[in-house]
Amino acid sequence: MKQLRIILLVILCVVTVQINHFIADKGGLWWIYHHITPKKQLENIASNLKESLSAIPSDLIQKIPETGTVILVDFRQPSYKKRLWVVQNKQIKINCRVAHGKNSGETFTTSFSNKPESNKSCIGYFKTGNVYWGSKGLAMRIYGMEPGINDNAYDRGIVFHGSDYVTSSFLLRNGRIGRSLGCFATSYQDNSKIISLCKYGAKLYAVGTEA
Repeated sequence: MKQLRIILLVILCVVTVQINHFIADKGGLWWIYHHITPKKQLENIASNLKESLSAIPSDLIQKIPETGTVILVDFRQPSYKKRLWVVQNKQIKINCRVAHGKNSGETFTTSFSNKPESNKSCIGYFKTGNVYWGSKGLAMRIYGMEPGINDNAYDRGIVFHGSDYVTSSFLLRNGRIGRSLGCFATSYQDNSKIISLCKYGAKLYAVGTEA
């Protein structure tokens, strides 16, 4: 019996070594996952990713690049909905609520402006800028790229910053989130994630409809 145990132990060691060599030759566990995972399961993974992107409005989906990071904001949706998406390499990394300017509407965003001190949101195509620590904490500047539409955004001080009026608890108490002076305000946690992924040159597209 003792000899049998020794023989089995030797066989087990040899098999283990051979498996390790096989995995190394084939590029690691990914080979095993890719070749053993049923084709249907792999198709389901791809389908789930596609479905998650389909939650984004079709006109904003068209703004998503094949590679890279983009911020998408749909001000046509009420403020209690998660109407901001950060998409990186065709995968949604963040989906959260975002405030609009206090003079752009209450729950629904009904007007926009490029004018200083209007306290309204602006829409269009932007690029993100530098990151800094200001009166609202961690913040990120943006540049409006469309003359007459949003090109005053930087001078107006329109930035991404965190706020406690975009939290779930504020929404539960008030039926809507709070409003900014035109900035893209999110919860502190989401703001930090957005800035980490999107600082220094990421594209931002914000859409909305005038009442």
